[in-house]
Amino acid sequence: MRLSIASPSIGALVLLGAGCSRPSNPGPLPPVVTAATATASAVAPTDDAPAARQFAAWLAAFNGGKRDDLLAYHEQNFPYSAASDDVATIDKELGLSHGTGGFEVKKTEGGGTEITVTMKEKHSPQFASVTMQVDAAQPHRVQRFEIHPIPTPPEFQSDAERAASQLDGAKRHALLEAIKQNIRAHYVLPDVGDRMIAALDDHDSHGNYEGAADGPTFASVVTMDLQAASHDRHIRLIFGQLPSVLGVGEESHEEHVARLRGMNFGFGTVERLPGNVAHVVIDGFPEPIPEEKDAIAGFMTQIADADALVLDLRHNHGGDPHTVQVVVSYLVDAKPVHINDMFWRDKGVTEQFWTLPDIKGTRFGSKKPVYVLTSHETFSGGEELAYDLQALKRGVIVGETTGGGAHPGGPFDLDDWYHLVVPTGRAINPITKKDWEGVGVVPDVSVPADAALDEAQRRALADIAKKAKSR
Repeated sequence: MRLSIASPSIGALVLLGAGCSRPSNPGPLPPVVTAATATASAVAPTDDAPAARQFAAWLAAFNGGKRDDLLAYHEQNFPYSAASDDVATIDKELGLSHGTGGFEVKKTEGGGTEITVTMKEKHSPQFASVTMQVDAAQPHRVQRFEIHPIPTPPEFQSDAERAASQLDGAKRHALLEAIKQNIRAHYVLPDVGDRMIAALDDHDSHGNYEGAADGPTFASVVTMDLQAASHDRHIRLIFGQLPSVLGVGEESHEEHVARLRGMNFGFGTVERLPGNVAHVVIDGFPEPIPEEKDAIAGFMTQIADADALVLDLRHNHGGDPHTVQVVVSYLVDAKPVHINDMFWRDKGVTEQFWTLPDIKGTRFGSKKPVYVLTSHETFSGGEELAYDLQALKRGVIVGETTGGGAHPGGPFDLDDWYHLVVPTGRAINPITKKDWEGVGVVPDVSVPADAALDEAQRRALADIAKKAKSR
């Protein structure tokens, strides 16, 4: 049995100019909020049935945001060994915990051995539904567990949101015209933009939007149509007040740093595997403010003396390309290396990215082997790091072909409640002269994502042994 998580963190946007978010439907977005701790007593449904008790225990571990606690919970309560291939599930769940800030229980239905719980992210308006089914016999281990994003249930909508959500034909027409106008003016590839506009017109002429009577439904349907026409997973229509959708609103520098610290500055596990192989999990790339750079310096210095490095991007959904630039700088020498370019349509300029000659801490350097783990979930900025290292022949990519999102952008307001995320830029690798948009990063060693760590570790140990033998 495997845990199934369809990440509900779909309430955050690409920050303007950051360019590396995860998509909305389907797929998750980068972590943007602080992990928070909850106790089982604070979240337990009134029903003391086995499923309710198990859910309360899981939520306490999840909201605590600590890997050891989640690992211990899984080892005790799931019918598999969490020390096996399903360790990848723990890392994914931990990334979801950091990315959502934890969940608040809003409604519980069912009882006995199966419950369905409606929850809301702590620092965003996004709702999720979780279903947990447990074994009827002691110790009531978890048999099925799924999390899915859902629109805000009507009973939890504010009056303003409920009113704004209602759509009639005139409102839908006005929104479609605004969407087409923004695509025509800003989308990075005008010919692909024309294709999306034609697709919207075709769907509209066939009455395909007439059944979308509320904001979340309309946003979801339009997003799917835009992505189907463009194969661009960054473009999307969202419904919600923008500061809330961003998940952070106005915050002081101290609050911002506390939020980044709560998500461990985008990093997960940093450890040594047998044979002096370092394993570093990076789940996202927050903007590189000084505190973020200091954290990266600390993490990378910890593993600088390892004989090989495994960078784990299997659950990385993106972030700021300037932070990708910082990370790559630790994997080369001090002499700057050209790693990426970004063309911005609205500005008509191409921004170059080179590794940094001056960084804090200790470099891993350019000589020792690097393996990069990917999955179909790896997206945007996570893909850029893998693509950059592959193009430089600085890393061996192990795992699955990635999601295929190389077009950064930001939100354009259609009104106070509807916002269109339009990709306004595209990556251009200085070596390949291409990017990974729509095709993903193809691994050098293709294996299922949950087998990638073992495969990379095996290869790293072989590299180390070969080097030792040649001395």
